[in-house]
Amino acid sequence: MKDMPNIQTTTKDPLLQPLTIRGLTLKNRVMSTSHASGMDDENMPALRYQRYHEEKAKGGLALTMFGGSSNIAPDSPSVFRQLNVATDDIIPHFQAFSERIHQHGTALMCQITHMGRRGDAQAAEWLPTIAPSAVREDLHRNFPREMDQYDIDRVVKAFGQAARRCVEGGLDGLETLAGAHLIGQFFSPMTNLRGDGFGGSIENRTRFALMVHEEIRRQVGDDFVVGMRLTLDEGEGGEYPKLCVWGLAHAVFTGHLLNRSGYRIAN
Repeated sequence: MKDMPNIQTTTKDPLLQPLTIRGLTLKNRVMSTSHASGMDDENMPALRYQRYHEEKAKGGLALTMFGGSSNIAPDSPSVFRQLNVATDDIIPHFQAFSERIHQHGTALMCQITHMGRRGDAQAAEWLPTIAPSAVREDLHRNFPREMDQYDIDRVVKAFGQAARRCVEGGLDGLETLAGAHLIGQFFSPMTNLRGDGFGGSIENRTRFALMVHEEIRRQVGDDFVVGMRLTLDEGEGGEYPKLCVWGLAHAVFTGHLLNRSGYRIAN
């Protein structure tokens, strides 16, 4: 689906005017952001999940995003009922989902992620959690394994394969999740203590995200919408007040780097 019918013909309210992003025209600027609804069936978006979003589409919004924190690899398990986009089994569900939402003139996008150190080594396949550096996770107090080049390469590839499934499922776009997840863990000097080409300067800490994006773009082509949910501020350091934490200036600079590489939505 490329062009959505424009039903906002009686108002000049900017919120209700069409918006074009790459090859996708949205009928207005009202959207529902991605979240884990807990309505999955064994980590798949089956009928109940789809109907939840269809009710929003019936209400006239232009874009509904789904699949909050949908996982792209086995070492990023679904610990709070996220979707599993690490398998081709999800493609038929996406196809039915897309058809259901598109009939209302609404676009459909998915959020994909690797949770990094925020994952749970005692869930699903019982695989060790991974992260840029072996910094303890505040949520469950476990230590992740520091990623080597093999880990980086395979996770980048896994993001690309998850994106391919989104395209084959008929979706209109996707967003990656930074925040406290793996991409954001590379961004942040709180969790990225590396001394190689993936740590230190902002440019180096952004390198992993750019690799992920380049692989996604290689899999989805030029017209597919790709964005990122990006944290703007990590506060003042908490128990590490002297550490230069991720803040607004860092986020804006990183946003410029990502934009030059082709990201088109910052959430």
